[in-house]
Amino acid sequence: MPINVPAAWTNWANGTPKAFLDILSLEGGQGKLPVSMPLMGGSLGVYALLQTFDHLLEHSFGGSLIYGLASAAIVGGFTALLLPRYDARDRVVQTITALAGVGAVIALVSILLHFVFAVALPPPLPTQRLVNFLLFPLVIWNFFAFTFIYRHAKLRSLPAFAISATFVLVVDFILGRLLH
Repeated sequence: MPINVPAAWTNWANGTPKAFLDILSLEGGQGKLPVSMPLMGGSLGVYALLQTFDHLLEHSFGGSLIYGLASAAIVGGFTALLLPRYDARDRVVQTITALAGVGAVIALVSILLHFVFAVALPPPLPTQRLVNFLLFPLVIWNFFAFTFIYRHAKLRSLPAFAISATFVLVVDFILGRLLH
């Protein structure tokens, strides 16, 4: 007996998850994502949760919670304030959704790699410094993914590059160090 999947589910599975995979692999922009406030809110919530958990592996619960919420607020608020200045008001929801979704996936990969490195590198080794060194490519991936997303939000290359660099510096290095 064949299983009939509703057409709406099939369209969603071929649309939104595929759009996120295309964005993660830097092959497609956020224009394929639906303009959906619930999806944007859910993406920001998952992003905040995973950023909190990623930061919790090395820091206190209170600092990690503030870090996760602050990084989500910076992603959403900064983008919502910035894009209308570049006449990209129509892309705000999709861009925030894409940024939060990509950030959430990168945070999840970071969490998984933390656990892999924790098993592979026992405590007598300088584990934290080595893990931070080994996870630096994720920071680079985050930077290029955010640049790619901002570039597809009608920003020119140099502003997209500068905004992504500023975001990565503020969230990953300054905010992360302040909430130690």
